[in-house]
Amino acid sequence: MKILIINPPYHISIIREGRCQSSQNMRKTSIPQMTLAYLAGIHGRGGHTLKVYDCIASGITNEDLFMDMDEFQPEAAFINTVTPSINADLLFVEAFKKRYPGCFTVVFGTHVTVLHQEMMNKNSFIDCVIRHEPEWTSQELISALQDGRIPDEGIDGCTIRVNGKVIVSADREYNSDLDSLGFPAWEYFDKSRYFHPIFNKPYVMVSVSRGCVHNCIFCVGHLYYGKKVRFRSIASVIDELENHVIGKFGIRHVWMHADDFTCSPEYVKKLCKAIIERKIKITWWTNTRVDKRDEEMFRLMRDAGCFMLSIGGESGNAQILKMIKKGTRPEHIKDTVKLLRKVGISSLVYFLIGLPGETRETIQETVDFAKQINPDYVEFYPATPYPGTEFFDIVRAKNLVVDVNWDNYMTGGSHFVIEIPGVKKEKLDRIIRKAYREFYLRPAYAWILFKRALRPAEFLRLMSFGFSYFRRFLSPTN
Repeated sequence: MKILIINPPYHISIIREGRCQSSQNMRKTSIPQMTLAYLAGIHGRGGHTLKVYDCIASGITNEDLFMDMDEFQPEAAFINTVTPSINADLLFVEAFKKRYPGCFTVVFGTHVTVLHQEMMNKNSFIDCVIRHEPEWTSQELISALQDGRIPDEGIDGCTIRVNGKVIVSADREYNSDLDSLGFPAWEYFDKSRYFHPIFNKPYVMVSVSRGCVHNCIFCVGHLYYGKKVRFRSIASVIDELENHVIGKFGIRHVWMHADDFTCSPEYVKKLCKAIIERKIKITWWTNTRVDKRDEEMFRLMRDAGCFMLSIGGESGNAQILKMIKKGTRPEHIKDTVKLLRKVGISSLVYFLIGLPGETRETIQETVDFAKQINPDYVEFYPATPYPGTEFFDIVRAKNLVVDVNWDNYMTGGSHFVIEIPGVKKEKLDRIIRKAYREFYLRPAYAWILFKRALRPAEFLRLMSFGFSYFRRFLSPTN
């Protein structure tokens, strides 16, 4: 079959990857499209003819794409979507289907997973929603299309249109054999479009596990990869790094992708020891929870090439952390940042403003806490209630939602779609800008910059992307 796999156009650079659905604030370039690369690998190995587009990274418009598709005439299309771009995504799919009515149009992503029936009932131009992770479901779907018949009961993992009727099939059981996915087919992508802002080098994602066992009320991760952690074999990851990422593409900068990378310190230690023993020279980054403070693990990660860890701190207030079911305490965050500094790994801590229990006082408590622990980088995000999360249900029940336009549901943005008791949206918007200025424009952070100045190349690159990023927070707060 002739298959189109696409990250559709959007007017700003936005991340569409699993639970990530934010503007690309911390990067000057787009992030690699790992799910699309996996889909390309699967269907390319299946003998199909593919066209793969990351329209955002390549600056491709609808018109550009349609010119190519007029010649290609796709028979099936897999289209990535997220909440903040869903309105534009649907307009794109509608225009696409109108132009290519014979193409079987499939959408996937966390938003359409939750609202799958609504998506299908209101949008007749969508032929199928793949719920949760799309790879294995897409294989069965393409096989059925090749055979010329969708079963009357549909296909597991799909909400699909069969003979004009919407069929909601059973959920597909998550496949525990991640090795069977093969490697992402990065050959379909222009790797020069994916540059890390600090290193100014191309990078790709390498998935090591999927799923998260934790119960954070704001996270959509479980909607995509489930609540049970599934690991790839160490041998498969090493093979991908050594022979695929480096051997085939010559890339040595890697985002180790996982919902919870350090959920198993023993797995991480084995992986890092294998990287060290094989003398695989890469620079990489990933995430950690703050309840996994294992110095041996962090030292092995550093020795294996890890330079930075992202940390979901969420709040500096213990009661809020309890209310959001994070399972951590502020002192865990403090101790983790301190330990990472000791072993020589940079830290990026994320805080969410506006979570249940938030007040004007707890916001300041979080900002003061961030300044106290003084990580290498910090992000203050508006807490955004996404469909399918407990947080979404809470704020709706309490009538705290003040913006129902999905365009503004942007994790990592600077505008709120909710308010908290006693603090209106407009005030929250100003508070979050002020939080950035409080953290970054102070002597203690200047010391961190001074130490980076001892590495001139890194310092200049940091300043280059940092100015454009932070200038939006320098407006008056009123």
